[in-house]
Amino acid sequence: MRSAEIALRICVFQSRAIAENFTMRLLLLSDIHANKFGLEAVLAHAQGAYDQVLCLGDVVGYGAHPNECCEILRDSRAWCLRGNHDAAAINQLSIADFNDIASAAMIWTRNQLSVTNISWLESLHSSLDREADNFQAVHGSLRDPLEEYIVDIRIARYSIARMSRGVCFFGHTHVAQWYSQPAEQQTAPMKTDDFLRGGQKTLDATERYLVNPGSCGQPRDGNPQARYALFDTLSRALEVRAIGYPIDAARAAILSAGLPQELGDRLLAGE
Repeated sequence: MRSAEIALRICVFQSRAIAENFTMRLLLLSDIHANKFGLEAVLAHAQGAYDQVLCLGDVVGYGAHPNECCEILRDSRAWCLRGNHDAAAINQLSIADFNDIASAAMIWTRNQLSVTNISWLESLHSSLDREADNFQAVHGSLRDPLEEYIVDIRIARYSIARMSRGVCFFGHTHVAQWYSQPAEQQTAPMKTDDFLRGGQKTLDATERYLVNPGSCGQPRDGNPQARYALFDTLSRALEVRAIGYPIDAARAAILSAGLPQELGDRLLAGE
């Protein structure tokens, strides 16, 4: 099937979804970090279970396949946000605050990216607001879409207070997790839980949720499995999946590229 025909079918589906209140099944990805093995495994595992890919940023950085990951997302017609590593890769964010390993990987990445993929990364926005589907999306947080980490309830409150939809998807922490609070009670206690091994949850329509699908390229919660999520915009059913992928191959590619060994070793530990 030609790319133009695929694009037309996607546009027709999205138009029908808006006009007829159809559900949209989202495949949520984040923090791929140039790990094509994790990305390919997730797309294969989720095949047939989604209508639209939404990537929450950090397509590149750390891993050995920045061009391949950009191209896979471009070919899938993904909605993709810009993460801090994506911004740094196109010199729109300084790496002065990156640690030595991250800086070395970013300099390598800048030298690898094709002109086409640089242009694609430059076209990405840092946030998304889908009124028709009642969700927002950012890489970091609604207070700072590129760089703030939502790591606890205290920080989560700042984003929930800024929400205009029922759910906001975020990434950046590399941990599959959710936070919620009653929509009409901003001083009410917040709830939170993680999806260390995956799991399912139906989002209550009376609550506002922050949802992180976890990382499919560099998990940091002690579980090295790739994480991704499926979300039905009508039923509000959320499923986070944790799957195995060829970690040894991803590590070998990092070493072969001359990137710091620590970047390969951390994939084995999931940290």
